Amino acid sequence: MLAARRNKVSVVALALCLPVLGLSTACGGGPDENPPSTAAVETRRDGECQQFESFSGQLLVGNPPPVRTGLVPAQPGEHLPGPARPRLDSVDLEPTLDGETVTFSLGGDGSMGWSVRFVQTPFLRGTDGAVPILGSCILQIDLTSVDSNKAGDGPGLPMRLTPDGDAAAVVEVLTYSSSGTVTQSFVGTRSSTPEVTVDTSPDNRAITVAVTY
Repeated sequence: MLAARRNKVSVVALALCLPVLGLSTACGGGPDENPPSTAAVETRRDGECQQFESFSGQLLVGNPPPVRTGLVPAQPGEHLPGPARPRLDSVDLEPTLDGETVTFSLGGDGSMGWSVRFVQTPFLRGTDGAVPILGSCILQIDLTSVDSNKAGDGPGLPMRLTPDGDAAAVVEVLTYSSSGTVTQSFVGTRSSTPEVTVDTSPDNRAITVAVTY
């Protein structure tokens, strides 16, 4: 009797699903002919981030020429050089004993600014679409007055770094080419309560962001 009742329920459920399936097909329930652009992709989250810290500062790279002030007028026909700007030579992700470090190696000469902060929804500068990055917390790193045309893999395409192990503190790092003179990187962390330490080194011409659990 129990088996017969189960079969009867299955037949009734199938009969109810057929009209719904037909209606879905008639309304265009097949593959989307116009998939959303990458700008509309929502960022996935593995957990709720509980960190809200922010850090910022300035860094003098190399030996930039002195800035000419308005107190010394330019001579007729004299061509004044533009402001010196450092460049971003490379971005590296390396493991440590309790996490990973993201190192921004700099070249050239000039003064630059940097900021590191946790964001709820990461947006690429000049766009209205969320950056498609994985992680419980997203750390946004902005380098200002920096040239980095080689940072990304093409217009709107980031350079992507991932750690070797699945248990790393960092899930992935995305670095985009300069927009104007601003270079943006996004770090997705595995933990919802990561600890971040920022170190700047004028001698090594580098900014290091350490992420631990």
